Amino acid sequence: MQELAETNIHAAQLLGHAVALRDHSTEAHNMRVAWMSSRLGEALGLDRATMQSLMKGAFLHDVGKIGIPDAILLKPGALSPEERVVMNRHPELGAELIRDIAWFSDARPVVLHHHERYDGTGYPQALRAGDIPLVARIFAVVDVFDALISDRPYNPRMTCEAALALMEPKSGSHFDPSLLKVFLPLAADLHAAMGDQEIQTLRPLLESQRRTHFGA
Repeated sequence: MQELAETNIHAAQLLGHAVALRDHSTEAHNMRVAWMSSRLGEALGLDRATMQSLMKGAFLHDVGKIGIPDAILLKPGALSPEERVVMNRHPELGAELIRDIAWFSDARPVVLHHHERYDGTGYPQALRAGDIPLVARIFAVVDVFDALISDRPYNPRMTCEAALALMEPKSGSHFDPSLLKVFLPLAADLHAAMGDQEIQTLRPLLESQRRTHFGA
């Protein structure tokens, strides 16, 4: 069982690396959000199976971007409405990509639904509130936080305080209020622990959580 788990974890890493070859910022982003998701999941008291679902989904959430053309995926500026339609297909592409891999089946709720919003204005299915899988609602908080504190072509990184100030008013619209309430007090410590956000800093953080929740 340990060998099987290690093989499947390696497969997840290969998929993550495949996306990173297209978009070089992705690998560190995957590590950050998988680690932060696990820490938020612990604070929420999730059981082992749900923790594994959350961490797998967090690490693989953008795997569907493999199917997005470079001209859109790597565009330095804002996307046109037509380009946005194409980009917004990546959750469905990702869910399709991992559909027939049994070990990844519990990752699909995050992969497919990580851009849903609590008020029903997200995509791809415009789910709202409790209709959005719990792991996807948890991940949405972490994913947006990481986007705000990281350098992006369209958005220079914010301080932790500025990011939280932007997120807090979106409680009940973008985010599940109960989950955001738990995340806010954790955020500064998580941000500090990630340091320079480089892979060599992030890898041991994520490896520790992987051993805790997967035993591999």
